[in-house]
Amino acid sequence: MSPKRKFLVYLLPIVLIFTLSFGIANSAKAVEFDEDGFVGADEVIDDDLFITGENVKINGTINGDLIATGGTVTVNGTVKGSLVAGAQAITINGTVEGSVYSGASTLTLGEEASIGRNFFYGGFNLTTEPGSMVGRDLLVGAYQALLSGEVGRDVKAGVGALELNGKVGGDVTAEVDASDGDSSSMPSFGGPPGVDTIVPAGIRISEDAEIGGKLTYTSPAEQAEAIQASPEDGVKFNLTETPDVPQRSPAAVVGHWAIARLREFITLLLLGALAVWQLPTLFNKLTETVRSQALPATGWGLVVVVIGYVGAFIAGGLILAAGIFFGIVTLGGLSRTVFGIGFSGLTLIMVVFGLLITYISKLVVAVAGGKLVLQKLAPQYADHKAWPLVAGVLIYILLRSIPILGWIIGLLVTLAGMGAMWLLYRSQQAPTLEVTA
Repeated sequence: MSPKRKFLVYLLPIVLIFTLSFGIANSAKAVEFDEDGFVGADEVIDDDLFITGENVKINGTINGDLIATGGTVTVNGTVKGSLVAGAQAITINGTVEGSVYSGASTLTLGEEASIGRNFFYGGFNLTTEPGSMVGRDLLVGAYQALLSGEVGRDVKAGVGALELNGKVGGDVTAEVDASDGDSSSMPSFGGPPGVDTIVPAGIRISEDAEIGGKLTYTSPAEQAEAIQASPEDGVKFNLTETPDVPQRSPAAVVGHWAIARLREFITLLLLGALAVWQLPTLFNKLTETVRSQALPATGWGLVVVVIGYVGAFIAGGLILAAGIFFGIVTLGGLSRTVFGIGFSGLTLIMVVFGLLITYISKLVVAVAGGKLVLQKLAPQYADHKAWPLVAGVLIYILLRSIPILGWIIGLLVTLAGMGAMWLLYRSQQAPTLEVTA
């Protein structure tokens, strides 16, 4: 399975979990919260339930939806609505009358498990034991899916290994890895804690399996010998497509390189002209800062870039946490507002930050370098508004085109430009701070 498709399949259950969580929070008339992680066998909850704990165990009845998180989640009782669960290990051996949306390292549907509607899983290992039942569709994205239970309609899987020993009422559509017949295709890290059985990659359909529709599998290699059952509508094999990379002539390669460099030159030149025209004083101060403090500017630039991205990550986490908190406290009333304003503002800040890194930092250093070169070769043009910009951008583009060295030059130029902006900003704030003190 291609990395892109596998990533999308793994991401789907997570998206569904968040979508359903906020949907439930908005529509619920009453919600209960439980932090001890336990619902006894004689206990009945007549509302939706949010429950968390190191070891969550549901033995009673939930007359609503259940959202459960913890180290382990075990459902032995009855959930009248849907189940949203996230944990290292999940075991369902009871009844869920709605759908299940789950993400875990390993999930097991026990012999008495009954899912009324659809089942979504993303993680490493999914095991459905004989006697378990999924009323409608089963969708899984994982390394392995070991299916011995019953699925009422279709199975759709994006996995490394698929073993089917149970019954499927409809079609089975799977994207699986090729099998080389030994353990070399198994994960090298040995699998996450709690997973006792790890099988080699590939598809294996036992003779006891029943498929009421069609089996369609996509793989890098045909695996007909591993399919011992006979689906009612037959078997279809699709070879994993490998995109053809067209061979380009040397002239085409050179032409592509020239066009890319010309595009970069024009972009920097236009943005530089706009900056010099609209902010000449500020731009001159930045170029002088680079020329007089090149080494400190580069060091400060590294600090600014690292703090900028780390700060954005932390801010995004705080916005997410705040949105979830207000969503729970107000039943979703403020969550959309927090997410909308928070992430919109963060996006705007990061767009400006990205513009400074991608273009402005390079222009500052390019103009400073252009002035330096012209002072040596053509002093009469060194103080002109346009020629230092043209010369500096041209020199930068040529140096940036050098393999390997060009990447290093681009990085140093970016850091120096960002550091110059910070040093100039700090110098402008210093007098104000002194007066205030």
